[in-house]
Amino acid sequence: MRLDELTHPEVERRLKAGAVALWPMGATEAHGPHLPLGTDVFIAEETCRRVAERAPEVLGLEAVVLPPLAFTITECARPFSGTLSLPRDAVVAYVDAVLAAATEQGFRSVCLVNAHLEPAHRFALRDAVKAAAARGAPAVLADPCERRWVRLGTEEFRSGACHAGRYETSLVLAARPELVDQTTAATLPPAQIDLMGAMKAGARTFLDMGAEQAYVGAPAEGTAAEGAASYDTLCHITFEVLKESLASDSGSNNR
Repeated sequence: MRLDELTHPEVERRLKAGAVALWPMGATEAHGPHLPLGTDVFIAEETCRRVAERAPEVLGLEAVVLPPLAFTITECARPFSGTLSLPRDAVVAYVDAVLAAATEQGFRSVCLVNAHLEPAHRFALRDAVKAAAARGAPAVLADPCERRWVRLGTEEFRSGACHAGRYETSLVLAARPELVDQTTAATLPPAQIDLMGAMKAGARTFLDMGAEQAYVGAPAEGTAAEGAASYDTLCHITFEVLKESLASDSGSNNR
């Protein structure tokens, strides 16, 4: 299912059958003292893996998972060691170029599956997808922070206080438990911070917002069971976005 693990004849067979592409969107940034820097990448990859497994059943098509986007705009966590943030223009240009290349290859739809929730990153993806779509590329974005999907998330996710908290800790526990420092997580008190309100008030980084350990929410409450349920939600969102894209494509072909 992973593009980088397939041979070119295997990819060609999938393309001829109308395969879609799933592109995991993550970041490399601090996620508290208990989660790995690649948390968003791992969440996006796991979502794509689960979608690809079920794609023949749900969509009637195969899905190929592209190598993840691991570097992007991560200004909020920039003061913390290991966080690598890129300029917005570089991210938009790179995403746009990959979408163009994937379209040229012949994927029926290319779906960006986003797990990095920082607004600047999300808006950059949105703009890149809009530009690609304006050129006729079958590009779409599955973003759980999109207004119509937010209500499907957990209580912590809906509150907005969910960076490396219960929501993301649960997701990593369900996919990569060996990467979670559960001993440390159990010692972390809840940090209820209004991230969006702080950003609107001018805060630029987690330090500005009072998140001195780069987490917001309640990490100690995370469970693998909640993470599995959240993956079901993320897969549902991705399938719905893909169905819309494929329906639009079919409509275009029928005109």
